[in-house]
Amino acid sequence: MRSQGSGLSPAWVARKVVSYDELQVVAGSLWWLQSDPDHGGVRRVMSTDRTGTVFAVTPPDFSVGSQLHAYGGGSFAVVADGVWFVGDDGSLFHQPFGCAADKIVPVRGSAQYGELAPADDGGVLAVRGDGTADEIVAVSASGSVRVLVRSSEFLAYPRLAEGDLAYLAWSRDQMPWDSCRLLMANIRSTSPRPGRLVAGGRSESVVQPSWGRDGLLYFISDRTGWWNLYRLRGDEVTAVLPIGSDCAPAPWEGGYQSYGFAPDGTILLTVLNGFSTELVAVDPAGGRRRLAANLTSVKPYIAVDGERLAVIGSTPSSAPGLWSLDLTAQADALAVPLGVASEPAPPWTPVSPSIDATSGAGGRVRFLLHRPAGAATPVPLLVRAHPGPTDDVPLRLDWVTQYFVSHGFAVAEVLYRGSTGQGRAFRQTLHGHWGDYDVEDCAAVAEHLRSTGVARPDAIFISGASAGGYTALQAASRPGPFAGATATSAIIDPTRWELSVPAFQRPHAAALRGPAGAAVPDRILCPVLVVHGTADTITSAEEALQFAHELADLGGDHASLLLDGGDHYLSAPAAREQALRAELDFYHRIMRHPEG
Repeated sequence: MRSQGSGLSPAWVARKVVSYDELQVVAGSLWWLQSDPDHGGVRRVMSTDRTGTVFAVTPPDFSVGSQLHAYGGGSFAVVADGVWFVGDDGSLFHQPFGCAADKIVPVRGSAQYGELAPADDGGVLAVRGDGTADEIVAVSASGSVRVLVRSSEFLAYPRLAEGDLAYLAWSRDQMPWDSCRLLMANIRSTSPRPGRLVAGGRSESVVQPSWGRDGLLYFISDRTGWWNLYRLRGDEVTAVLPIGSDCAPAPWEGGYQSYGFAPDGTILLTVLNGFSTELVAVDPAGGRRRLAANLTSVKPYIAVDGERLAVIGSTPSSAPGLWSLDLTAQADALAVPLGVASEPAPPWTPVSPSIDATSGAGGRVRFLLHRPAGAATPVPLLVRAHPGPTDDVPLRLDWVTQYFVSHGFAVAEVLYRGSTGQGRAFRQTLHGHWGDYDVEDCAAVAEHLRSTGVARPDAIFISGASAGGYTALQAASRPGPFAGATATSAIIDPTRWELSVPAFQRPHAAALRGPAGAAVPDRILCPVLVVHGTADTITSAEEALQFAHELADLGGDHASLLLDGGDHYLSAPAAREQALRAELDFYHRIMRHPEG
């Protein structure tokens, strides 16, 4: 399991990435999406029976997954007689329990389905978009399709209760985490009509509407600068838990559910701080207590079944998986893992990180620091710029990070300006300054760790994927502490990228773009490794290849890796293994032959 030298093997690490998403509970059973290397990365709907036994629901020969609004989400919904899901070809399927799946609505043209939710008649609600307009439709098992709402805007989160349809809408020149409205329409009418405004506006983002057990409409809004939970009673909106923290992540995908309802009226929700996620229970009287304190990261899917809570959680020593908690237990009760098969002990004991901070040009910069156990002298340092850039730095076991730590590197994950989990103002700080503020914050962390003796001054590197790849390239384009940079699936020219991205993401590209401009080969000041998959649909493999060729023509210790068939996330284990091996070899080569 180890490589020929010391440390974890890239082949072993590449096969440890298992994805769990869209967790929900229906009729006493848990349902979720799962993809893992042992099944070729196919995304399957999984479930548990009454005994807790886990089984696959959907066929193994194609993936479940929506491409609506580019990033999908809300890919399946469970109804009384079966499960609805979006197939990998974009078609809408219905699979009765114990039967084969039926293709109910074939894909037509550029239309995509997603945001699935149960309808009252055993059918399903869905958002259907073709890149120019969105519709909320009700689909029956017989294949009839009724349009409930039609709009030139983006639509999401259709949630129905007794004829009242709540949904989200936002302008095509905005991102939903910047500006999003909650609307409500009475669908008893036979013709679609616009809904009335409940909350949201140009400077307010509303996300995750849901009907509670009490018949009231709940939603999360950042009207105070923080994404907090609210309820609508009549025409009055009140806060469930006013708090100076975000209770939801940026809505890159549909189907997030960062809160849930217990039978006694208690509301369970997540509270984020950029690194860790707390689970909090708010009782009907407003009292608050923390749950499952042993979990440090929780995905935005809260599933409540009677007196039990299920989440996709993780800790610094355990990768994301299913966890459960008894809501009637004492306040200090811990969550327990569900369905964990007996596995051999890993060949490496994970090293827990510390949360640290330093001063930067824009103020305090926080970061996670992973250090090799027992390191008493300066070691090579890898600064990682997360993708997004509206992302966070989750405090959880990441075997890719542990891979570099096992090979003697310290790893710093920077919560740079523009990250989520720290409120609206911090999230929007990067607007118009992409390639500057993020680079400044990463460099500040690197300089801090060099000056405090953590990092070897001649062996400080930066890496990033997607938007983080752009950050890494910009960091390599200016004088600073970095001896090398790795850019994976990178955005290279924000202006060109803005013209090529799906319509959903175009306003994001426009808002972020600043004077830093495109990464240009002849401005690069240190060796760069470019890694890109040929099947990347989000950033251009052709542009990356051209960039790598121009770098090579300039000379120097640059390198590139073009992965045939690799997607934006390098999901296939073989692609991930090659990328890990190439990145570590790249850093070792620089340390053996540093540039003057």
